[in-house]
Amino acid sequence: MVHNIIISDYLLIFPYIGLFYLLAKRMSKELTEPDLRKYMMNAFWLRMLGSILYCMVVQYYYGYGDTFTFYKGGNFFSDQIKDNLSNIHYLFATSTETGEWYSSSPGGDEGFVGYFANPSGNFVMKISAVLSFFAFNRFIIIALFFAFFSFVGQWKLFLVFDDINKTRNRKLLAYATLYTPSIWFWGSGLLKDSLCLGALGMMVSILYIYLVKKRFSFISLFLFTGLAFMVTIIKSYITAILFAALGVTIFFLFIRSIKSILARIGLIALMSAVALLVLLQLDISEQITQIVEDSVTQIQGFQDAYQSVNSDDEASRAGFSMADLNPSLGSLAMQAPSAIFTCLYRPFIWESRKVMIMFTSLESMLLLYCTLFLLWKTRLIGFFSAIFKNEYLLFSFIISLMFALIIGFTTFNFGTMIRYKIILLPFFYFLLVHIYTMYVQKPTLIVADQSSANSLVALTFVQKVN
Repeated sequence: MVHNIIISDYLLIFPYIGLFYLLAKRMSKELTEPDLRKYMMNAFWLRMLGSILYCMVVQYYYGYGDTFTFYKGGNFFSDQIKDNLSNIHYLFATSTETGEWYSSSPGGDEGFVGYFANPSGNFVMKISAVLSFFAFNRFIIIALFFAFFSFVGQWKLFLVFDDINKTRNRKLLAYATLYTPSIWFWGSGLLKDSLCLGALGMMVSILYIYLVKKRFSFISLFLFTGLAFMVTIIKSYITAILFAALGVTIFFLFIRSIKSILARIGLIALMSAVALLVLLQLDISEQITQIVEDSVTQIQGFQDAYQSVNSDDEASRAGFSMADLNPSLGSLAMQAPSAIFTCLYRPFIWESRKVMIMFTSLESMLLLYCTLFLLWKTRLIGFFSAIFKNEYLLFSFIISLMFALIIGFTTFNFGTMIRYKIILLPFFYFLLVHIYTMYVQKPTLIVADQSSANSLVALTFVQKVN
């Protein structure tokens, strides 16, 4: 086992956490409400703790992980730049060029070339390399930088959710979207997920300020463009889902502005027919296949290490059966319910054959209970009626379902799925908290009466709940 954590990592933890603490404390001074400052600092400390714990778990428990791949690749970049400053231009080179450069370099591992040739992994390696110059090239310290970026993005997203929820049930919202163990643990390492989680939170915050608060700035626009570029390179489906959800929400607002119910229904039917025809003409198999292959490649890449660590101990395995996939629109539609449910609510407790999976199964069980509780309290139809009455809930609902579909459809290992799905959890938790807030405040407005239950379409266009 290669030890990427050494004594200097632990010695540097405290000064660097102190530095990040000062930055977080400075951010908190912009908040006028004491409870917000408290929630922010609690979230900060959880991120720092999660980063350190994750580094220790992958080093001493698993012994392998793609986080080490990014660290090793980053080390190659930084070492080559130190030896020859002209090599700095490779930080801006394509993944193909850097892959060829690595394979031709002395000591290059032929089996490692593929990671350099992968654009998303290559990009994370470059970020790790740049940060290494500010972190004495120590694994845990670089991870703390990733964790702080993730924390800032998630805090910005929380402020959006809190503003939409009109500061009601703020404590519950903080526990759901900031304190959830899966988010602060799996979203705090030297990983793609930490970058995407932080970037998505900032992007949604900027969109909210632009579109809802009507405050525009070129700096924010520049930042949004850079974040979108980064996320698209790392996981392009995230930006695709974000803009798809935004487009549907804008269309929903346009429909709601039309006074005539018949005109609304007719326009929805027309646009649905057009969208269906377009989807039927599109060949999305290539995109879906690429996501599937990325997932399978990761699993296969760790298979040897996994078997060497766990040997033939069946109790240690943490996967679920992988059916033969037909990456087409029809296959997606057929498997959508199963994929979405699997992503959101599995693993079940009896499927937890690892300690790490067991903790997540408890969280999934709580999420399932909360969902069923709200469905029962709102008599099911009231739950979906609330979503279609509120553009923010609709946006979060689309984001959650689309992510759950893609992740559930393309991921065949619980450990991997748990990490991937943290990108959707804040949105789904917000959806549940906001519906709960609406129900507690005015239950008669969200629970549909029996006389209106025969027309879900009509309920969709009822006046927006305050």
